[in-house]
Amino acid sequence: MKLKKLCYCVIAFIILLVSCAPRLSENTVKTMLEPVLQDDLSVIMEGIDTSAIMENPYYEYTEFNEFKEGRYQYLAEVSFYFLRDVRKKIVRKYRFDRKFLRWERYYNEWQSY
Repeated sequence: MKLKKLCYCVIAFIILLVSCAPRLSENTVKTMLEPVLQDDLSVIMEGIDTSAIMENPYYEYTEFNEFKEGRYQYLAEVSFYFLRDVRKKIVRKYRFDRKFLRWERYYNEWQSY
């Protein structure tokens, strides 16, 4: 009987903890995304001849949305520009998991521009 009550208390505590998860600001989550984007840009350029890479490779946000409900609080779409003479870019989408407080990549595609 005590074990059953303890289980109910633990479950109630977990539900309370998840429902009271902090709502992070847009600036905070963008700051958390920056190291991921820097790392992705470095990984994208690995193995490419340096003569084919732009002098100043960069990325830019093409979309950034917030969702009030659901598992994911924010969605970011980012375009990576890095090739010198080829008008191609890589578009990646990221979503911020409000439960685990982390960004995850879920989309990666080459596009012409």
